[in-house]
Amino acid sequence: MRRLVDERPGARRARELPRVPVNGDTARVTLESDPIATPAVAGPPAARARLSGGTITWIVIGVAVFLLLSAAILAAHAIANLRFDAAVSSHQVAVMDAKAVDSYTEAASEDAAATSEIAAALLAAPDALVDVNAKAALSTSATELGATIEAAPAFEVDAPDATGPRPRPIWFGDLVGATDALTAETTRLNDGADALDAHVERLAVADQVTADAGIAFVDAIAPVAASIEAANGSARNVERIEYRNAVEQLSGTTWGFDAPARVDEYVATATALQSTHAAEEAEKAGPLYERRVAVEAFARSIAGGVLLEFDWAPIVIGYGDNGSAGGTATWDTWEGGLSTITLSNSVAEEWGDPIMAALVTHEVGHAITSKCYDIVGEYADDNEPWATAWAIGQGHTDPNGNGEWLYGRPSDELIERSKTCR
Repeated sequence: MRRLVDERPGARRARELPRVPVNGDTARVTLESDPIATPAVAGPPAARARLSGGTITWIVIGVAVFLLLSAAILAAHAIANLRFDAAVSSHQVAVMDAKAVDSYTEAASEDAAATSEIAAALLAAPDALVDVNAKAALSTSATELGATIEAAPAFEVDAPDATGPRPRPIWFGDLVGATDALTAETTRLNDGADALDAHVERLAVADQVTADAGIAFVDAIAPVAASIEAANGSARNVERIEYRNAVEQLSGTTWGFDAPARVDEYVATATALQSTHAAEEAEKAGPLYERRVAVEAFARSIAGGVLLEFDWAPIVIGYGDNGSAGGTATWDTWEGGLSTITLSNSVAEEWGDPIMAALVTHEVGHAITSKCYDIVGEYADDNEPWATAWAIGQGHTDPNGNGEWLYGRPSDELIERSKTCR
């Protein structure tokens, strides 16, 4: 075996390689260098390290900046989505609230309009038939109600240009724009709902004040109605009864369209009452007017509340001239009793004579049968004995006027029984 050695100064020691058989002998090969194992690199090692470190630093910085920007963008986008979701939620609540307010505003407006209509119908009643002070109070409140109705805010829940729910935008700018639009619409809805709320409160107050004034107006009619009836004493019985019934229906009136209907009925019956009174007054007119009025007043004063109406004629059942006098009377139990008494003009001409007072009392005895039907008993059909007994029981003992002369004297029992009917 041979060893190859480089004897030059500074030379690296040769590596000993494994022996390789050559021509039957074993030889050790020593190589000075291995180009493949130890490639040559240009440049100093320190320079190579500094260049690699700077590049890596910038790369790291670039990546970091990229990541930060990406995170910021993602965060901004996430926040924009959250703001959009919140805007959608707020808008939905605002829409529901606004629709609820709009609904009860519509109901309140309908109620107020009805109250205004009812008040207008009540105010159509003639001043002469109602309490003018109560009417003035109703007129004032109705005017204020009308002004409140007209002052309703102009607000629409579903405005033509309103921004409603929409698909979620993808891009950041679109999200921001959609959020701002929804926020603005939510503000509009909330402001409109607040304005409607305030309007409804004012409307409710004006409505109630008007309704209260209307009921007070109706209640104030009764005293006026009593004075109207007293001023129309000559009115016919049927019209008087209908008038009284209409006045009674005013009591306990509640607010609603029934109120003006009842007042209208009252006005109609009052008009009829006044009309028949005027007609009867015209019939009594003339030289005997004052005496006829005195006769009628006397008869009503002893009739026990039975309604009386009078007809006057020159001749009644064949009597009325040559110093004679005649009279007739009907009786009816309807509505507590009513009667029509017909008298000859001679009764008025000779009024002041006790005979005439006895005759009129006899006729009232017929009329009062309707009030004392149970007491009259068996004399209800043959009524002359009863009327005569009633006149005697009232103290009219002259047979020429109380009926004795024509119908005979009634029994003492019937006379006493008649005294219980007043």
